[in-house]
Amino acid sequence: MLRFATLASSSKGNASVICSESTTLMVDAGISCLRIRKGLEQLGLHTKQLNGILFTHEHGDHCNGLGQLAKREQLQIYCTRHTASDLRAKAPSANFCYIEPSLSCMIGDINVTCFTSSHDACDPVGYLFESGGVRFGYLTDTGRILAEMRRLLKGIDGIYLESNYDPNCLQNSQRDYRLIQRIASNWGHLSNQQAADFIREIADDKMQHIILGHLSQDCNRPELALACMQGAITELELSSQLQCAPTAHPMPWLNIKP
Repeated sequence: MLRFATLASSSKGNASVICSESTTLMVDAGISCLRIRKGLEQLGLHTKQLNGILFTHEHGDHCNGLGQLAKREQLQIYCTRHTASDLRAKAPSANFCYIEPSLSCMIGDINVTCFTSSHDACDPVGYLFESGGVRFGYLTDTGRILAEMRRLLKGIDGIYLESNYDPNCLQNSQRDYRLIQRIASNWGHLSNQQAADFIREIADDKMQHIILGHLSQDCNRPELALACMQGAITELELSSQLQCAPTAHPMPWLNIKP
C-alpha cells in the first residue's frame, strides 16, 4: 500500500508526502519550513523521517521552504541535474542525487520514475511511484500532455493531477495579458478540461483516487474543477474517489491499495 497526502497545493505553495511501509518521501517544498514541520506533525510524521525530497522544478512555489529546511535537517534531495544547479544554492549542505527523465531509481522500497513535463522551468518533471504492486502518478505544472506521460501513467491506481485554471475565469481575471498567455500556453499549466481529457486517456477501473491540485485561486474554483473531472469519471463509469487538494492545510492520508 502507498499513502499520499498534500501539505499545501496552490499557486502560492506546494508540498506533498508519499509513504510506503518503510519509506517516506516529500515532493516539493514550496511552503515555509515551519508549515512543513507543522503539516508533517498533523500527519503523524517528523522531518527526520523523510528519506528524501523530490523536486518537480525550481520555481518558488515548489522550493521556497528548502533553504530553511536544509539548515535544520540533513536532507537527501532528488531532482534532475539541471534543476540541482538552481537548488544547490538554497541547500549547499544537502546531498543531491540526480534522477533523470525516463530513468528509474529505488528510494527505500519505492521505485521512482521521472518523466519530462512541459513548463517554463529549467528541467521540469513529474513522477511515477511504485511499491507493493501499487502505481501512483504525480503530475503538476505542465502546459500539455506528452506521449511519455500517457505511456507511463496508463492504468495507474491513483494520481495527483494539476487542474490549474478554468479558461473563462482566466480570460476574465485581472491578470496581465502576457501572464494569461503564459498560463494557457504549452509551457504553462493544465486547464480543468485538459486534466479531464488526460484521465479519459489513462484511467481504467483500477483508478482509486484522483486528487486535483495546484488550482489557481484567481482563475479557477474547486466546484468547476470537480464538475469537469466528474464528467470524465462518469463517462468512464469509474468508482474513483475525487477531491481537490486543500490550498493551505494538510489533506488527510489517502490509502492506495493493490
